[in-house]
This record gives sequence, C-alpha cells and structure tokens, in this order.
Amino acid sequence: MRFPIGKAIGYGVLIWVVGFIWGSIVFMSPSLKSTPPIPYFSSNPAISFPIIVLWIPLTYLLARQLLKNSTTREAHGIKVGLAFSEVNFVLDVIVLVILLKTGISYFTNASIWLAYAMLFVIPWLTGRSLAKAIVD
Repeated sequence: MRFPIGKAIGYGVLIWVVGFIWGSIVFMSPSLKSTPPIPYFSSNPAISFPIIVLWIPLTYLLARQLLKNSTTREAHGIKVGLAFSEVNFVLDVIVLVILLKTGISYFTNASIWLAYAMLFVIPWLTGRSLAKAIVD
C-alpha cells in the first residue's frame, strides 16, 4: 500500500488547528493569558500543557487511523510522525512567527520541542505496536 501523504499532512494540519484554537481561547481569556511563565519550558503554561495533554490521544488516534491498512506499519509510522511534526513546525513558523510576529524567540521554550518530538514519536511507536500485533 502506498503511504497516504496527503492524508497525513491533512491530519497534521488538524492537530495544529486544535492547538491554535486553544491558544486563541487562552489569549481571549485575561485570567488564562496572565498565567505566569515557567522559565525555559513554557512562556504560557495555560496554552502548552493542555495542548500537550490533548495532542497525546489525538496524535495516537489519527496515526492509528492512517496506519490501520498499511502493510509496513512501522516504516509508515515514521513517515506519519515526520509529517505531523514537520507540518506543525512549518505552520508555527508561517502563522505564529511570521504572521502573528511572535518572533524566533517562540522556539526557545522546551514545551514546543517536546510537542514536536511527541508528534514524531507517538506515530512511530503506534506503527511499531501495530506491526508487532500482526506478527504475534
């Protein structure tokens, strides 16, 4: 089976949009927006922590959906992870850094890099798990 790159990119955009919507809600709520930063980890924990928690099951479910009909699930899991993390990185650069002018300092927070890593690792591990389930 061919790898559904278009669908993987679409799911990556969906993941990013969920995070963007939550970030927008936080910025419209004065009490959430004024959450004190955690140095070096998150400039706004009210945004980053809920997104990370929400993205774990969302990433897993979307990766599983993409990989369910794959014959090479582990290899495709790596591709899904790359697609998810790359799409989110590119959209962060275009929308947040350039259009909303947050600047390159946006990438100085560890929570951002944790989210990118999670978007890669979860689909890869999902693919490995599904591949082992077929063998066993």
